[in-house]
Amino acid sequence: MTHGLHRNGGVGTIVNWLYEGLTATGRHTVDIHDLATSARDASSRRLLAPRSWWRPSLRGRPDAPPHERYWGANAVELEFMRYRPRRELTSALSGYDCIQVVCGTPAWAAPVLSAGPPVVVQMATLARWERGSHPPARGRAVGAWRAGMTRLTARIERRTLRAVDAVLVENQVIFDWVEQLGQPNVLLAPPGVDTDRFVPSRHGWRADGHLLTVGRLAEPRKGLDRMVRGYAEALRTRSDLPPLILAGKGRPAPSVSALITELGLGGRVRVRSDVPADELVGLYQGASVFVQTSYEEGLGLAAVEAMACGVPTVLTATHGARECVADGLTGWLVPLTPTAEVSRMVAARLLDVLDGSGARMATAARTRCEAMFSRQVALRRFTDTYDRLTTDSVTDLLDEPARPGK
Repeated sequence: MTHGLHRNGGVGTIVNWLYEGLTATGRHTVDIHDLATSARDASSRRLLAPRSWWRPSLRGRPDAPPHERYWGANAVELEFMRYRPRRELTSALSGYDCIQVVCGTPAWAAPVLSAGPPVVVQMATLARWERGSHPPARGRAVGAWRAGMTRLTARIERRTLRAVDAVLVENQVIFDWVEQLGQPNVLLAPPGVDTDRFVPSRHGWRADGHLLTVGRLAEPRKGLDRMVRGYAEALRTRSDLPPLILAGKGRPAPSVSALITELGLGGRVRVRSDVPADELVGLYQGASVFVQTSYEEGLGLAAVEAMACGVPTVLTATHGARECVADGLTGWLVPLTPTAEVSRMVAARLLDVLDGSGARMATAARTRCEAMFSRQVALRRFTDTYDRLTTDSVTDLLDEPARPGK
């Protein structure tokens, strides 16, 4: 179970990784159920579209692959309604042995709690953490509405995390928060990458390779403005700096594009929108440094993919970055505060990698990724959880007293 499968970068990447890994074992049959995230979702019953009120089913997208199901919501314009159960969905999920929810925030597991099978949540962050980096809403009424929805979502998150059977988290900070909430079955289980696909270039690390970031380019949480400023700062020190490539879904926000123009970087900062999957590995392999200046990351799978390709990283020290990077060994972590100094510190670390530590860090990055984030290592943390829960469920059924028959 997930949400926004084909529009949600990190979540979609984990879903696909997990689907491919589980099916490859030959032990599991996996279906993907995808929940609506848009207030204008065409498969939902919408408050503002009266004709949709009489829709007989919330099941949508009949042209989806056989292993995918898509579900709208009732009154989808209201965020909290997207986290409500749907009768059809509950019925469809009741026949599975285990329900794995892959989500940004754990409120997305709420619709499946009444389905019956054990529920495992793989989560990246919390709503209030994720939204804390978004720009302020325009207008007092909109701001109050968003704040109210965030508070309501936070209550749903806490209730859901206490109710599910197991929680898999990506970093230690989330682990501590969930454990303090009273959930006894929480495991630090970051997802992994295919280290047979994401491999270093056969030519080795190159200091003249482009600088690279990969992610949702329009997402304010990624902090691309600080990256661009950091690149400009480094360029003042070293005029032959390799170009910076911004790659990923969509295009940068207009404010970021304007900043690139303002700083005279139009010929040096290049945008690669919607890079095909078969070109992504080559993009990593040609990079000298992977850069990420996010305000918040649950893990940051793009950084892990870069490490698998033997690319040193320069990342802001988000919860997720601290989990995947060995500071000073596989890359550098830049403190998030003071905020006015972030771009300058990014520039200094970029120059350090390019002018000295890059080759050593490239080797260490690949080694760390193989040990901690390879598909085999990461997937085992998931499958061990499924085996334990499904075994417990069978044992509970066997231990139930026989009911008298007629």
